[in-house]
Amino acid sequence: MSDATNTIGLTPNLIQAGIDIDPVLLAEGLETIRQEKNETLGETFRLHWRAILWSMTLSLALVMDGYDGSITTAFYGLPAFLERFGVKNSKGKLVIDANYQTAIANILIPGNFLAFWVVGAATKRWGMRPVYAGGMVLITLIIFLFVFLQSIQMLLVAQLLVGFCWGLFHTLTAAYAAEICPIRLRGMAVSFISFCWGTGGFIAAGLNRAALDIQGDWSWRLPYCLQWIWPVPLFFAAIYAPESPYWLVRVGKIDQAKKCLTRIRSPGYWDSHSLDGYIEFIRHTDHLESAESSKGSFMEMFKGTNLRRTEIMLGVWTIQQWSGLSLTGYAIVFLKSVGWSTTAAFNLNMVITAMNLVGCALELFVINRFGRRPLILWGMTMLMTLLLLIGILGSVPFNHHVIQAIASFLILLNLIFHATIGPVTYTVAAEIPSSRLRQRTVAFGRGWYVANGVATGQLTPRMVNPKTTPGAWGWGAKAGYFYFGVAVVVTTWAYFRMPETGGFSFAELEILFANKVNARKFTKQHIHDEMAAGDSAFDTKPGEMDDDLKAIPQLEHNEYAK
Repeated sequence: MSDATNTIGLTPNLIQAGIDIDPVLLAEGLETIRQEKNETLGETFRLHWRAILWSMTLSLALVMDGYDGSITTAFYGLPAFLERFGVKNSKGKLVIDANYQTAIANILIPGNFLAFWVVGAATKRWGMRPVYAGGMVLITLIIFLFVFLQSIQMLLVAQLLVGFCWGLFHTLTAAYAAEICPIRLRGMAVSFISFCWGTGGFIAAGLNRAALDIQGDWSWRLPYCLQWIWPVPLFFAAIYAPESPYWLVRVGKIDQAKKCLTRIRSPGYWDSHSLDGYIEFIRHTDHLESAESSKGSFMEMFKGTNLRRTEIMLGVWTIQQWSGLSLTGYAIVFLKSVGWSTTAAFNLNMVITAMNLVGCALELFVINRFGRRPLILWGMTMLMTLLLLIGILGSVPFNHHVIQAIASFLILLNLIFHATIGPVTYTVAAEIPSSRLRQRTVAFGRGWYVANGVATGQLTPRMVNPKTTPGAWGWGAKAGYFYFGVAVVVTTWAYFRMPETGGFSFAELEILFANKVNARKFTKQHIHDEMAAGDSAFDTKPGEMDDDLKAIPQLEHNEYAK
C-alpha cells in the first residue's frame, strides 16, 4: 500500500454531491474498473473491440479535415489554381496574395467557435449521434461550394462554413472516444483522431501530385469532389452507433445505457451485478462532477477545479499550434522559392505528409508505455532541437546540400510531431474535462486552437514566402528561430502545469483535481473512494480518516502507483 502521505480521497464537497449513491453497487463498479485496468492489452482488445471499432469508425470524419486543410494550402503552388485565382507579383509570376492565404486560414475561427456553442447545447439535449449525423448532412452541402468555386472570396465563405463542421467533428469524436472506450484503450482511441487527420493529409498530397498532370480547372475541382466519398457512409454509421453511456445515464435513460454497454463489450462480459455496478459507477462519476459542474454551462468551465482543467486543455492545444509544425505546411512554397521545381516540391510534400501516418502509428504503440506527459515533454524537446537547426541552416548561404538538409529536418519535424504531441493533445484534451463539460470544453479548446492559428496563420506564410510575394517578409528557413523561442516557453509551461492523465478513471481524475494535487505528482497518489465503503464514510469529518476508513479496500492506480 502506498505511503499515507500520498493517500487522497473524497473532499467534503464530493461526498455531499454523491450522497445518494448505493455503496454496494458502487463497490461492484469499482471492482470492474480495477479489473479493467489489470487487463493485458491483448485482453482489452478481445473484450472491448466493439467499443474501439465504433470509436475509430466515427473518427474517420477527421480524414476530411486533414484532407481539406492540405489540398487548399497545396493549391497555392498548383499552376491551374494560380491561373484562376492568382495575382502577379513583382517578378510577373502568379501567386496567391499572402493576405488571402492568411485570411483563408484564419476564417476557420468563427466557424469553430460557433461549433462550441452549438455542440454543447445540442449534445446536452439530443446526445452525440444525432448531432454527428446532422453534421454529415451539412458537410455534404458545403462541398458544393468548394467544387464550384468562382473566386477567392467564395473560397473564404466556404472555409467559414466548413470550419463549423470541423469544430463539430473534432469535438464529438474526441468526446465519444473518451466516454465509450475502456481506460487502457482510451488514449489510443482518441489518438486515432490524429491518425485520421494525417491520413487525410497524405491522401491530399498524393492527389495534389497527381493533379499536376490534369489540365484546367479539374486539376483542383476533382480533389474537392472526392470529399463526397465520406459523408454518406459515416451518416449511417452514426445512426447505428451506440450512444455515450455517460450521456444516457445523465439524462436518466438507464435501460438504454445498459443496452449500450452490452453492445460495446464482448458477449458474456457482464453479469447482472457487474452491469448494475458499472452503471452506478457512472452515476457516481456524474455526481462527483456535479459538485463543480451542476449545470454543464459555459461559465462553469472557469470556476473551481474546472478552471485548472480548462487551463490545461487550452495549454496543450497552444503547444500543438506553436510547435513549429506550420512550417511543414508551407514546404512547397518555400522549396519553390529556393529553386526547386514544382514536381520536386510536390514529391517532397508527399514524403512529409507520409510522416503523418508513420508518426501516428508509432504513437499508438507508445502512448500506454510512456504516458501523456512524457510524450509531450520529450516530443517538444526534440522539436525544439530541429527548429533550431532549421533556423541555423536558414542563416547560411543556400546550396544543394543545405536545402536538402532543411527538407530532411522538415520531414523529421512532421514525424516527431505526429509520434508525440500531435495525437497526445487530442487525448489529453478529451480526458481532462469532466463528462458534464466535455463537449463544451473540447469544442472551446478546438476553437482556441484555431484562434492560435490566427497568429500562426498570419505569421508563417509571411515569414516563409519570399519577399517578392506581396505581404511577405522573406525569412525562409530562419523562421525556425522564431518557433524555437516560442517552443521553449510552452514547454516550460507543460513541465510545471501538465499532469499525467493516462490510466485514471474519470472519477479518479475528479478526486485528483478536487484535492489540488500538483501536476507532477498525479501518478504518485494512492486514491480511495469512501462512497463504496458503507454508511460510516458519511460520518467522517473533513480532514480526518478514522479506523473504519483505513480498513476500506483501496482503489489504486494500478498502472503507475507501484
